[in-house]
Amino acid sequence: MDKKYLETQASVLVNLYTAKKFDEAVLKGKVLIKKFPDQIIFYNATSLSLSALGKNLEALQILKVALELNPKNINVLNNLGLINSKLNKNKEAREYLEKVISINEKFPDALLNLGNLDLKEGKTQSAKKRLSDALILSDNSQSDFIINTALGNLNQQLGNFQDARDNFDIVNKINPLSTAADKSISTIHKYLHKDDPHLVSMLKKLEIVKDDENLKPLYFAIGKAYEDVKDYKNSFKYVKLGNDIADKQIKYNISKDKRLFFGIKRLFESSQKTKIDDAGKRIIFILGMPRSGTTLVEQIISSHNEVYGAGELSYMEDIIKNLVNYKAQEDMDLSNNFKNLKKFEFEKLKLAQLEYIEKLKSHGSKEKIITDKAPLNFRWIGFIKMIFPNSKIIHCERNSMDTCYSNFKNAFSGASLGFCYNLEKLGNYFNMYKDLMLFWNTKFTGQIYNLSYEKLISNKDLEVKNLIKFCELSWDEKCLNPHLNKKTVATASLAQVRTPVYKSSVDKWKNVEDELKDLKKIIS
Repeated sequence: MDKKYLETQASVLVNLYTAKKFDEAVLKGKVLIKKFPDQIIFYNATSLSLSALGKNLEALQILKVALELNPKNINVLNNLGLINSKLNKNKEAREYLEKVISINEKFPDALLNLGNLDLKEGKTQSAKKRLSDALILSDNSQSDFIINTALGNLNQQLGNFQDARDNFDIVNKINPLSTAADKSISTIHKYLHKDDPHLVSMLKKLEIVKDDENLKPLYFAIGKAYEDVKDYKNSFKYVKLGNDIADKQIKYNISKDKRLFFGIKRLFESSQKTKIDDAGKRIIFILGMPRSGTTLVEQIISSHNEVYGAGELSYMEDIIKNLVNYKAQEDMDLSNNFKNLKKFEFEKLKLAQLEYIEKLKSHGSKEKIITDKAPLNFRWIGFIKMIFPNSKIIHCERNSMDTCYSNFKNAFSGASLGFCYNLEKLGNYFNMYKDLMLFWNTKFTGQIYNLSYEKLISNKDLEVKNLIKFCELSWDEKCLNPHLNKKTVATASLAQVRTPVYKSSVDKWKNVEDELKDLKKIIS
């Protein structure tokens, strides 16, 4: 076997991955694995490219073959941990990553992944230590780039904005052509004039950045800066440019969600009589359209000394996919799985409940009352009422135009919010959301607390007291000052919720009323 040839092929494969040519990397990687089935580096690079394409289950299969070849290969174990974390299999992820550390406690990649996993589970102190240790052990600029990005995200979520800014400035120095850090900076920075050095630097970047992957966050960041300085025309211009790229990349198909919503309503039109007893912790679900005030409401409730704010959890959706036997890993179309469903057996619901509770254990919270504020859980209210019949459901409502515009101007990651990148799709999705919420409110009369964002900020004391009463909690004065809550915030509202409740977000859409006239026609 020609060692030099193998090294060359490995280098080509890694370079394809680094250049984000994932499809090419996968094709080449599979050929190399078949030709050289004992060369683990081909398995690693191919699995990472598959994961980048969203094919995480296939990536795991390849890595498990590699693990059989060498059960102590730290790169294989580390990648298994990384991909299991992406699949929200946190327990399995941690087991793989801790095995890496048991073999080599100074392996920075595993410390980085463990730090990110800790952050995901709300273990902020552990996360910060692991990430800081990883940075000390890092021996190349690429690792420094990745770790400073992670530390910046952590500090951002903790409200340590100056520390976050320092991290992101380092990221920009390492790679001036990368723009994700600029988007993060724009989230926590208040631009006071058009000569702001960061705005000027971003506009200069436009002259040299050519690829869509880096242009997208840059456009959104510049849009936010122009909004701060009240140049709304330019703000909308750049936000739309960013959305156009995202829309082209995601290729969101609203017909899938139309079929899904129809299937859900049909399933729950008939009375679902199967109910189970609650187990252990009491869950408060905070839901609604994204950007409707869900983060603020969670900050209010989790300020209470008996409540743990778990943030945006994907657990309910994962559980429902299992409940309806959803097998596809890439296809976002869940609708086919609802066609023939009529009812659920007690045993399946009990297992679903236990699975959710088990997932919560990873957070290590001692409180018996937990908030789950995944906005899109509004789709699963019927399931929530079956699995956790005694849970509290808080539906956050906000002016339709403000909600849609706020979604449009915030750069979300991933495909789950693909409807946000196009105004027509966004308007139609909003109408579907309103229709489904009308259905749930009719079916579960008096069991859903519909909280108006506008009422909350205009009459905070009264609305907060009513909210706490609905949650069946004793009064805690700290709930009136959610901006003092030190829990991590990982949503687009992370900067806003660190300040006292304000009213300036009301009617912001009117600043670009002409540009939104077609949207207004759709949702009016």
